Amino acid sequence: MVTSPAEQSAARWVGALFLLIVLLQRFAVPGVPLLAVLVPVVLLWAAAGLVHGVVTIDRTRLAWWFAAATATAITMLLQPWLVPGAQISVTAWGLVLAVWLPFTVRLIERGAPAYLAMLRYVTTISTGLAWLALIMVGVQLSGVAYRDWFAAIVPSALQLDGFVLTYPIAYGSTIFRANAWIGLEPSMVSAQLGLGLLAALFVRARIWTVIVLVLGLVSTVSGSGIIIVLVGGLVMLLHRSRRLLGGYIPLAVTTAIASTFTPFGIVLIDRSTEYQSAGSSTSLRALEPYSVLYPAWIEHLPGMLLGYGPGSAQRVVSDTNVPGLLVPSPVKVFFEYGIIAGLVLAAFILGCYWGSPSRTFSLSLLCSLLLLQPGITTIVVVAPLLVLVTLWSPRVGPPIESILPERRSADRWRSARPTARSRDIGSGVYG
Repeated sequence: MVTSPAEQSAARWVGALFLLIVLLQRFAVPGVPLLAVLVPVVLLWAAAGLVHGVVTIDRTRLAWWFAAATATAITMLLQPWLVPGAQISVTAWGLVLAVWLPFTVRLIERGAPAYLAMLRYVTTISTGLAWLALIMVGVQLSGVAYRDWFAAIVPSALQLDGFVLTYPIAYGSTIFRANAWIGLEPSMVSAQLGLGLLAALFVRARIWTVIVLVLGLVSTVSGSGIIIVLVGGLVMLLHRSRRLLGGYIPLAVTTAIASTFTPFGIVLIDRSTEYQSAGSSTSLRALEPYSVLYPAWIEHLPGMLLGYGPGSAQRVVSDTNVPGLLVPSPVKVFFEYGIIAGLVLAAFILGCYWGSPSRTFSLSLLCSLLLLQPGITTIVVVAPLLVLVTLWSPRVGPPIESILPERRSADRWRSARPTARSRDIGSGVYG
């Protein structure tokens, strides 16, 4: 697809941001082991985009950001006086504002050609990440014990703390789940690969690219990326973009069957029903936090209305001494800031999904962030929303899923590189 210089600049700019998210996710600000270096990096990236004229301020989102900042600040001032047992961390409050501040900008060029060009960058970067994950697994299967090469090379002062980097695929196994060495957790690498797989479908990537992404996803032994792919695939099936899936269905079926004969596939199948088991990863992410925090939230009426203070949800969870218990985004918002300010903050966050150029990515990320991923201050978790949705919102024209692919079914999925015309799904229609 032929793109204009402005479209190419927008695609490269966003592609570079996704690359930074993948490469820097384990780095901390020097001397601050609990602060991801991605927080200042993304802020500087947004500022540079403003200077170079690639992005501009979205006034609506900026107004909501200020409203959320004001509401939560006022609430935080009232909590010590009105809420029994309130524990306030100004640092945790500031981190929320810093993480979400870049979401107040949007690209100037937001047409379909630029968006699809960006998806090709995401596909390429995710494929490289998948290869690293597969190499990590391959080295272990060859008999070489797992070693964290990132920790061995990068000074400890630059390493982000507070995350479980990886662990055996099953109890007693000597094979560790793939985090590609540079991943903060297998679940986060899985989510990035899931987004890369969806991007590959939209840009009609070669079959071998899709195979590598699928195998990399399986090697993480995590359901985060699988949920993203399943939700995204369902959205595509409900739109004209389901034609993009046709040639990949045999591949998906074959890969799924083949995976059941590997230790990784067997574990994934066993984990498909683990939400029913207390203490399982899925339960600790999606179910148990509510049973722990809800009784504490409703204990005092002022606490329900005003919250118990920034950072308080994590302290309650940590006091349970249950390893792996997380704080989902909805819990964090309303437990810490209460119903009043929480509604304003939630409205701003949900507004970052509004007007997306792709319902597939918007709904996939919404389900992932609300149900499976920890909190609203983990920058590596929320940054993909910025890359694939918020920077491109409000969209120009109809959602990209509504644009009918031009290829005939007979030649749509040939492995040769697509021509400029065949890659142009929406030029002149979408943008």
